[in-house]
Amino acid sequence: MLVVRGTKKLRDRLTGVTPAVDDESTTVLGDWFATALFWRPHVALLVNQKTFLPVFMPLAPAATLLQRAPDAIADILRRHGADEAFVANELDEMRDVRVAATDDRSVVGVMSGFGSGGKFRMLTRGLALEELSVELAGMPLTTLDHRAGAPNRELAVILGIDTGKVVQFPVDRAAAPPTNPATTNVYQLKVTLSGAKPPIWRRLLVDGGATLHEVHEVIQAAFGWWNHHLYEFEFGRARYALPDPDWDMDFDMGSPTRDARTTRLDTVARSGTSFTYTYDFGDFWEHKVTVEKVVPASPELTVPSCTGGRRHGPPEDCGGVWGYEELLAILADPTHEEHEERRAWVAGMVDGDFDPERFDPGDFVDHLQAIRLAAFDN
Repeated sequence: MLVVRGTKKLRDRLTGVTPAVDDESTTVLGDWFATALFWRPHVALLVNQKTFLPVFMPLAPAATLLQRAPDAIADILRRHGADEAFVANELDEMRDVRVAATDDRSVVGVMSGFGSGGKFRMLTRGLALEELSVELAGMPLTTLDHRAGAPNRELAVILGIDTGKVVQFPVDRAAAPPTNPATTNVYQLKVTLSGAKPPIWRRLLVDGGATLHEVHEVIQAAFGWWNHHLYEFEFGRARYALPDPDWDMDFDMGSPTRDARTTRLDTVARSGTSFTYTYDFGDFWEHKVTVEKVVPASPELTVPSCTGGRRHGPPEDCGGVWGYEELLAILADPTHEEHEERRAWVAGMVDGDFDPERFDPGDFVDHLQAIRLAAFDN
């Protein structure tokens, strides 16, 4: 049995499907998530929950999508080197296809990123859907940074393929130096999204002994980001992120990246220090971070926490600050030809109605828990 966990905009276009009721996929690769991309022509995107492997295929005719999906998946598996015995077994298990709602925010976020990156490649390079599937499978994902790093590498591990490209990251979260919960200092940070008007900002309390990677997670939770793209901190000319020698070499990034997972906040910043945090080098969400003050830890202070802020964070993959401004203009204009399409897209991204003026510090705890659970689950 194959369980396809579709977004609402995809499920609305399917007819005569068998709903999954507490069912689980019996395939080796497990469940696949799916969504509809309203490109021209319309496209369906499937992403495997276990490996994050993407499969792009024509959406039309939607009535036969679930019948066509197993063959599309099998074709991409072959392109990644899966042998015929493995493919045949997966196809045999996928003869019964059932549909359920999405239940993993991590996969939905990666799916959104593939949709955005795929559309750009289609427009600029005219790639076929099969080529697009293979190319994006090599994209590094933060959700896989403590495993194989990219979907094709993760699949190779499962298939037992020695491609010479399967590289495990040397330091994972469990191996990073532990944060001392009894550290004597708490850092109050003001994080402002650069270029956003009116301003979008958060005030955070962070343990001075936290690593910069943990500070990254806290900022992600505060703005409602999904932690599915690369990031970087800049302190003057020093850069901190998840080191990738190939990335640094290919893009001539200057000085080598220092490891954010082994660098404590209190070793690089003090009261009055300002630095830059950039998330998603496609949309390029740049944030200015200022250490407003450093105070002694006390039982009255909850760390980490979000104590203030203004306005809802932009949805992931909406095109950066300028794209977000365009999105808000379209949402505010019911007569715009893309109004309904964009409204439905935003509802899927933020899981409900979107109010750009809304800010609730209470969301922080849920967001941080989701990010850290996703890291451990994956």
